[in-house]
Amino acid sequence: MDEEKGVEQTIEDSNTRFYKAFETLSIEKMEEAWKHSDDITCIHPGWEIFTSWTAIRESWLRIFENTKTIKFFITNMKIKAFENMAIVICLENIDTVIADKNSIRMGVIATNIFEKQNINNNKNNNEWLMVHHHGSTIANYMPPNVSL
Repeated sequence: MDEEKGVEQTIEDSNTRFYKAFETLSIEKMEEAWKHSDDITCIHPGWEIFTSWTAIRESWLRIFENTKTIKFFITNMKIKAFENMAIVICLENIDTVIADKNSIRMGVIATNIFEKQNINNNKNNNEWLMVHHHGSTIANYMPPNVSL
């Protein structure tokens, strides 16, 4: 495998880790996907901008408390890698049940930005952590012809 393809696969794996954390509704797994600093940002569909890991973590706790189940089917993914940053743009095809038991199927266009971490321990060496997530709901969404 060439080096560029290896980098893209590592970035895709980091993106997948984020969505798996979301699906498990686990703040611990979500913490592993994000960089913990004051200069990171997150914009959930229809919400204000959250800045800093403390505020972003709190937003995930609120989402997890009000979500019974959520499943993602990611399509139309585009990855652009730079030396220490990567941008992933994708379509989140979502099936979710919120706390009041309403089932919702929706599409969200997401931009996920990752920063390469060069930490000297084995767990985080060259790991890509999320520094920005922005989701925007799609009007007139047409779900793909697959089971989520």
